[in-house]
Amino acid sequence: MRERILTLLNEQASLDAVAWLQQTLASQESNFERRPFYYAFSGVSRHFEKAGRLPMEVDEIFGGWDHYRLARVTLLLLLAKESEAEFVETFHALLNTADLRERVALFSALPWLPHAEKLREAAVDGLRSNIVDIFDSIALNNSFPAEHFSDEAWNQMVLKAIFITRPLYRIVGISDRKNQPLAEAISDLAHERWAAGRMITPEAWQSCEGFIDDRLAGDITKMAESDEDEDREAAALVVSKDGSGKLEALREGLAAELERIESGELCWKTLGQAMEEKLTRKSLT
Repeated sequence: MRERILTLLNEQASLDAVAWLQQTLASQESNFERRPFYYAFSGVSRHFEKAGRLPMEVDEIFGGWDHYRLARVTLLLLLAKESEAEFVETFHALLNTADLRERVALFSALPWLPHAEKLREAAVDGLRSNIVDIFDSIALNNSFPAEHFSDEAWNQMVLKAIFITRPLYRIVGISDRKNQPLAEAISDLAHERWAAGRMITPEAWQSCEGFIDDRLAGDITKMAESDEDEDREAAALVVSKDGSGKLEALREGLAAELERIESGELCWKTLGQAMEEKLTRKSLT
């Protein structure tokens, strides 16, 4: 993974910055010292351009990452080779003094770092941040929560993502970590939103698949009768996977959407992408 990141930086960042990073990695690899490592982790900002960022299309994982984050993750991958005590103490020391971009890098690196059980609490705590970039670095495009969070921590993350309107399709494991308490909590949140005249993202209903009771059947019926295309698409996606029989009556009215699901044109990912694009356009107007 480190070589993959360095290749991307070689292609996108300044040669001087990459040379400094490679020299730092070589020095620390031959003789790891915590204080120089701290200076290097912080000093990334003195060598790489503040506005440097990978284009989205360049890499499936790292597209959109800024150069600061990429460089710091390579340093963390080197730290991962140290003893458990050295690694854990250094990681938490960095986290305790990190600025915004440094925290984003620390959380972004979690899928490739060892001793996950010693990092789980820090990740859960990081999700409490009101800073969207920090929340996103843990919740989106990051396999760590799906692999290491308890159901309670997972549910809290998903509910907050819904509450602050983050793109749920980018949560790794969203289709696998469904559970009944989460489905019930989403229904409760939807009723609160509807009572206040507000919407709930249609993506939320993916986490209710497989848990359809009478109340959730009523919720999906409401979505199926909505004037919003995305609401009906979400309803159809739930109906297409329903084995309870409680949503069978909705099939006729959602025939067009179900046909698109059958053809592969419509799925939770395409719905999520459409919702994200719609929210982006709205924020720019």
